[in-house]
Formats: sequence, structure tokens, C-alpha cells
Amino acid sequence: SQDVNESPGSAAPFYQRHDCRAERMAGKLYPLLVAFLLGCCAISCNARSRAPHVALGNGKASGVVADEVPTMSPVAEAGYGVIQRLLGEEYTGNFKLCQLESKPGENDTFELRQSPADQIELCGTNGVALAKGFYWYLRTYCNASVTWGNRGSGDNLDLPSPLPAVPKTVRVSSSVKWRYYMNVCTVSYSSAWWDWKRWEREIDWMALHGINLPLSFTGQEYVLAEYYSSLGMTEEELQAYFSGPAFLAWNRMGNIRAWAGPLTPDNRKAQFMLQLQSLERMRQLGMTPVLSGFSGHVPAALERVVPGIKLTPSHSWGNFNTTYTQVRLLDPTDSHFVPLAKGFYEMQTELMGTDHVYNVDTFNEMNPASSDPGYLANTSSAVFQGMRAADPNAIWLMQGWLFLSGFWNNATVKPYLDSIPNSGMIILDLYTEERPIWSRYESYFGKPFVWCMLHNFGGRRSLCGNLTRIATGPAADRVRPGSSMVGIGLTPEAIEQNPVIYELMLDTGWTAEAIDVPEWVSEYVSDRYGAAGNIANLQAAWTQLQDAVYQTGFSGTFLGVLHRGPAIPSAKVDAYAEPLLPSTLGYMDLELGSRRSTPQEYGSYGFAGVTAAWRLMLQGAAESAGGSSGTISGPLSYDLVDVGRQVLVDAHADLVTLTSAAYLRWSRDKVNSSVELATLGKALMSLIRDLDGLLATDPNYLLGHWLETARRWGTTDSERARMEANARYQITLWGPSGQINDYAEKHWAGLVGTYYYGRWNLWLNTLETAVETGTQVDSNKYHAELLAWEQAWCQANESHAAVAEPGVVAVSESLLQKWATASTLTSYTRVQDTAVNGFDIHAGSALVSKDVDQLKLFCDMEPTCVGFITTGYLKTAVDKRT
Repeated sequence: SQDVNESPGSAAPFYQRHDCRAERMAGKLYPLLVAFLLGCCAISCNARSRAPHVALGNGKASGVVADEVPTMSPVAEAGYGVIQRLLGEEYTGNFKLCQLESKPGENDTFELRQSPADQIELCGTNGVALAKGFYWYLRTYCNASVTWGNRGSGDNLDLPSPLPAVPKTVRVSSSVKWRYYMNVCTVSYSSAWWDWKRWEREIDWMALHGINLPLSFTGQEYVLAEYYSSLGMTEEELQAYFSGPAFLAWNRMGNIRAWAGPLTPDNRKAQFMLQLQSLERMRQLGMTPVLSGFSGHVPAALERVVPGIKLTPSHSWGNFNTTYTQVRLLDPTDSHFVPLAKGFYEMQTELMGTDHVYNVDTFNEMNPASSDPGYLANTSSAVFQGMRAADPNAIWLMQGWLFLSGFWNNATVKPYLDSIPNSGMIILDLYTEERPIWSRYESYFGKPFVWCMLHNFGGRRSLCGNLTRIATGPAADRVRPGSSMVGIGLTPEAIEQNPVIYELMLDTGWTAEAIDVPEWVSEYVSDRYGAAGNIANLQAAWTQLQDAVYQTGFSGTFLGVLHRGPAIPSAKVDAYAEPLLPSTLGYMDLELGSRRSTPQEYGSYGFAGVTAAWRLMLQGAAESAGGSSGTISGPLSYDLVDVGRQVLVDAHADLVTLTSAAYLRWSRDKVNSSVELATLGKALMSLIRDLDGLLATDPNYLLGHWLETARRWGTTDSERARMEANARYQITLWGPSGQINDYAEKHWAGLVGTYYYGRWNLWLNTLETAVETGTQVDSNKYHAELLAWEQAWCQANESHAAVAEPGVVAVSESLLQKWATASTLTSYTRVQDTAVNGFDIHAGSALVSKDVDQLKLFCDMEPTCVGFITTGYLKTAVDKRT
């Protein structure tokens, strides 16, 4: 077996690719043999290492029972594994695990009680229920939590000693059958570079949070390559189809092909081996992994190897040209579809096994060829027949995302769904928290659906999420008349952000009632930080955040302008218009973050509340660290940087507004503004450097980690460089020349300090040169220079730190003083209840900041400013009052 932990692609050369046309059965059985050996090793090792201990009552245990391994159920075995991996071997003896028989009509269930032997007795219907019960104990009695964080930095596992007893028996059942996890895009935006150690951690996180229906897409290109090769396709033809590893999600959905490739046989094999490990662990825990289905998106070469087949090129997608689009679609009504689908499912089952649930999205962000009801019914029927031909128990898991298109209505949705029996389909209502679809179509005309929280697009970072909607929506919609809701789910395009939202959403799967948000948030804070810092300050900080940003979904959040390729200011100050949105994909019109043109339209987003929360959180962190020179880590560091990051990103937008206004006074009003431009430009670039320095103090905000994990998948220098280019392009240009530009932007140290800093520096130099020389900017020339600079960055290979710098408290205090604390060198007179009309320095576009100290700072920076109003306008005069 390979050591995926150290170098995920390093072991790939040990496996030579075979000709599966000549060795069909060997090609199928060899990976199964490897999986079997891996599974046996894992089980035997676990059996040896998870033997119960004698509890000593001090929070840990010792005294391993020697020479005898007692028999335990596979369910208990799985539960002990989660405890051991999370807390260590010394804690397993404090728990007595057993399998629980579920009652009729009851979903996954766990029971907790104190055993006569002074152990915590935990019983569950399966491994997921045991893990969920274990996590429930940690949160309820130990004020502990487990959330996303690089190298465990999102965990608070400072447990009391001895471990608290369970005062009375507790029995908890899930309120829904299914708890789903992952978006088809998550596998590229977040997990593209994961090794087994990272996947093992995520699977444990899933189990602890009660997830039992995870999407498991890793390694499917190996299956496809084996299948298409068995039909006679060449490696060259496969490479003309597969995209690079950072863009596989959109290749799988039929949107693009070949971009950022090739995807080598070694890489396909290494990913496949990783999938076998993941599936073995998921199944051991009692999960139902969702595998890929056959959607009809195929290589163009299928026309050569299957005589008589007719393929249709898909439309262009995401502004890509035909070099990377026009993926071929085999229409499901074609007579070849069902036999080819059957062959695919048979091979996938032989290579990976099956749990009978398959994800298929034939029309993701593209529309069917006809709206004829008969055609639509035959299309979906053929997709389902292809599954059932190979697996009589197959269930089609489909994203409801396609139904957001204007193509779909009652007359088209009903025939498309009615051709499938209700027992054979589950629909993910992908964006229920903001754009529910189930209620438009009579609960999908009876099809079981999962209430999903999408929450995030592309991994773009902003503090956001509608806590109230999430806390109340699933419970209400589950019992609404006519509802066919059978589960809750997480479907973010990217993870590892805003953990509070995901913790709450997953809790809704284990309660039948709406959740009290203020009470839940208070408990969340106690669990997240434990005894860290001044809990009163931290609770107060979260009260501010709850009111300021966590009543707003992604469509109402403010992403800032740091990540945007800056444009030359024209007729008005417009730092807020989003230059590229999913609507440009030519498919649907979505209101996503930062689309609004001015901050006034972000009425529910509390910018001043975020600044207030940063002050309070820093006070709590400083007390925890014993002063600014002390250290903190874990969730408190994660959150302190995240809140500070948001404040600085918001301040950056204001400096862009002021700098643009200074330039426009020259280009539009013919006023010499070189002094203002230089002063504000200097502050703008200083803020970007400061933000990069803040991000560098926590391991969760590092470009270097992303690039380092990508390079590990390469086995040669050239392959490592290609992996790094994949990683760089995805978070910046996305496509070769800016297709879907900045859609997957990140606020990471290294990315902010080089890529974003470089772009804004080019922008500022261009403006200053224009003012100094009296020459208007050639916008086309500027954008060509900007694109060339961006492309060069994507092809570069300079190293970036993958380990955080110390001093998060000291750095935060310094930046709070610099960017959110008014200077003592100037003074302002407050005039109560007075509005000042006119004399706006930045007419038509208010500043994001409404915090008085920040407005004072900006007024101090702007040489022409004599005052401001608290709605966010700086003034050149104050002699007109009403």
C-alpha cells in the first residue's frame, strides 16, 4: 500500500497501468484485492489498538488488558476508532460502547448513561450514531467542540479531569432519515489536494456531526478511464477529455474539458486508491456513500469506438472557448445510453463496491434539447433505467439546482420527475435557505427531498449566514402539509469557513423542534473556547456578530473589493459593482454576494457591528494570552483573525472608494488631486500589507498550505509545477485568460501579499502616472498589462509560508489601533441629529464603515476632509445644514 499521508502521489509509480482490454478481470480484481488488504489491515490494527482499558477515574485510562482481545461488534469497533483518533488511546477506556437496536419508525439513535463500572456507556444504532452521541457528550458535559481547522486548529478538546459523569440516561434520535454532505464543487474547491490523513479527519468530522449520506466522488476518473479503455479509447483521447485535478468538478458535470490537464494515469490511480480507503472507512461507520452515476457527458472519441452513436456538443460555458468546452452529450433517449450506462455501473461496482445511491446531473447549468413533456419523461427514465439495469436497488440522487433555470416550470418539471418512482429518487433542494425550490413544485411532486444549506460559492470569504432561517426552516418545512422532506444537508461549494453556520445546520438533523438562536449561540461560544479568555467579552463579541452578520445569507453579504481585478474609475465612484457573477455563465440569474452597486443596499449587514466584535474578541483573547505578548491558538485564534480580516477587507473597500474619488477629481472635474491620490494610495497599499500580516498568524489562512498540498500530488518536477499551476489558477483567473475571474478568491497570506497587492499596486501606479503626466489612461492597454501580470503569477513557483507566524494577539492589537481606533492628534465636534447636504468627497457612494472611530481615521487620511456624517459620507465643507 502507499503512504498517502506524506506524499499522496509519490506511490503512484509502483502501480503500472495495465491494458484492461486484455486483462479485464485482472484490472477489476487487483484494486479490490488492494482494498481488501487495506481493510483487513485497518480492522486488525484497530482491533489490537482499541481494546478496552480499565478506567482510573481521572479523565484518562491506563492498564491495558493484555493477551486477550474481547469480541466487539463492528459498530462498537467503529465508535472506538473515532474516539481514539480524536482523543488518543488513553481515553477509550472511559467509554463502554455497544450497538443499540432501533425502535420501529426510529431513525439513527444513540443512548448515553453512566455504567455501574463508572464508565460512560454509549450505545448507538450504527457507527455514525455512536460518533454523534460521543460528540453530544463532549459538547454537553465537557464544553468541547470539533470544527474545521488545519492540523486540528479548529478543535477545543481541553477536557475536564475526571471526565464528567452522565447524570441521567439520554436517548436522542435523528429527526430525519438522511443527513447529506458535500456539493459536487466541494471536491474541487476544498478537497482537490487532500491526502488520506485529511480525508480520515473529515470522515471522522462527518461521523461526529451525524452525517450518513456523504458524496464520495474521489477517483472516478480511474473508473472512467478503465471503462472507456475497455471500449477501445486511447490514452490520448482520454487526455483530450479529462481536465486538470483542480477543475474535475466541472469536467464531471459536462461544463469543460481538458483545461489545466493532463490528468495522468498515475494521478488517476493514486486518487482511486485514496477513494478505496475513504469508502472502507465510511462503510465501517455505517454511512451510505454516494457514488458517481452515468450522466451522458462523454469524450468525443466515443463516436469512434461505438459505431452509430450520436453525440451532441454542449454549449459554451463560463466564457470558455471551444478548446475547453463543447463536451459531448449522449442524449439519454439514444438507444446506446442504457447499455453504456449499465456497463459503467457494473465496472464501478466491481472496482468500488456500491451502496446503491448514485448522483447524476445531466443538465447542470445547461438546458435540455426540448421542452416536450414526452422527451423529458423519456430522458429521465433512461437515466434511471441505466442505473437499475446494473443495480436493481439503485437510487438516483439529483441536485435540484437545474430547476432554477427559466426553462423549468410545472409543465416541464412534472414529466421529468414523474417517470421515476418516488422510492427511486432523492432530490437535493440545494439552496433551501435562500432559494427553496421544493415549495414551487408541490414538494417535487412527491419525490423525497433533502433541505440543504448551500451558503457559500467558490470559497469566497465573508462572515455571513442566516442563523434564524437555518434554526427554524428545517423543523417547519418537515411537517408542512404535503412536504416530502426526508433529510437535511450541507451543500456548500467550499468548506472551512463560517463554522458556526455548519454546526447549527447539522444540529437541526437531531431535533424535531426549532432551535433558540441566542441560547444556541451562547452554548456554541462556551463549547468553542472553553475556559479561554474572558468568556463575557467573547459572548458579547458573538452577540454583536449574531446581530450584525449572521442574519444575512450569502446573497446579502459584502465580499469587499480586495479580490477584484481593479478597473480604472470612470464616470462615478463604483467600488462595489461585481464584475463577474454566475449570471454570466448564460444559465441563470442569481443574486449572489457583492452584486449590489452601493453599500446602502446592504441594509441588513452590520459593518459597525463587526468592528465592535473585533474589539471585544481581542479583549477576550488578550486576557486568555495573559497580555499582548502572550499566545493563543485554536478556535480563538481562528476567529480573531477571521473577524479582523473582515474589518480590514471592509476598510480596504473604503480606501478604494476614496482613492477612486481622488482620481476622478482630476479625470472628470479637472482638479489637481495628486496629493490626495498619493496619500490615500499609500494608505491603501499599507492596509493590504497589514492584512497579509494578520492572515499569516493563523494556519488556516495560508496560501503556502494550499500550494504545498497541491505539489505533493506530483511525482516529477514538471508534474509538481502543473499541480501548482492548477492550484493558482483556480483561486485567481480560474480559466486561462480570466474566465470566471476571481470567483474562487481567498483571503490567504501570500495571495493577499503578492497577487492582490500586485494588482492594486499596478492600478495605483497607473492612476498616479496619469495624474502626473496629465494623460488619460488607455483602459485597454491597462487591462492587457493586468492580465499578463496575472497569468505570470499563475505560472510562477515562488514558495510561500505553510506555517503560521507567532503573535496573533500582538498583531491584532497593532492593527486594531491602526485601522479602528481614532487618532488623538485630531479632535471632532459631534453635532447631534444634524444632516449635512452636499460637499461629498465621494458623491453617490457611501463608505462601508459606519464606526465613528474608523470614519475619523478616514477623514484624517483624506487631505480635503473637514468632517463626516455617520451614514458614511466624508465632507469638504459643513456650512449647509438642515
